[in-house]
Amino acid sequence: MSEPPLVAQAHFLVGCASIIAGFLAFAAPKGRRVHRAAGLIFLGSMLFLCASGLWMSLARQIPFTVLLSWVAAHAVISGWAAANPGAVARAITRFAPLSSLALVLSALTVGVMAGGASGGALNGLPPMAFVGLAAFALLLAIFDLAFSRATVTCNARRRGRHAGRMGLSMFVATGIFFFGNNNVLPEAMRTPPVLLAPVLLVVALTIAHVARTFMARRR
Repeated sequence: MSEPPLVAQAHFLVGCASIIAGFLAFAAPKGRRVHRAAGLIFLGSMLFLCASGLWMSLARQIPFTVLLSWVAAHAVISGWAAANPGAVARAITRFAPLSSLALVLSALTVGVMAGGASGGALNGLPPMAFVGLAAFALLLAIFDLAFSRATVTCNARRRGRHAGRMGLSMFVATGIFFFGNNNVLPEAMRTPPVLLAPVLLVVALTIAHVARTFMARRR
């Protein structure tokens, strides 16, 4: 499978747009026009980012980033569905557990392949890296199943799932950008504190938004 040069360039530019849109959506008042517009840009850019990342990962034969593209796509699509009414969103929610369970099986399968590879690693990653990803995907599947089987879901629970899943997809995007593609940054910025700061900020914002919806639900 070949990798056209334009795909990598577009992947980088759209990745920048998705990170900017994601932080803007976090900062804007929820439900307002700015939040919705930034959210739509983030959704579209993340879908392109996942598709182009999947293409490049397959072309370069890097199964771990194939799985990460799957995680990010699953998170952003299921997060969008949680905040939107309609038949399409309900269908996505209903079938989300199948996607996350398939991700569990895929990660375990690649982990077995890594164990059987020369040196006991695949692209430098040991089997436990894929087992850990499978365990995380299993956690996603449990939440997917619980949400899809709920007969009544309050607005606070929907907002919490929306914020958590969007934050997860942005965590993957920022992590790959700042630790996998930091060669595009000035050398002075390629230090662990600078690279880690935006990733930790995404984690903090996601936890804060989910916690706020949880407290609103309890009230």
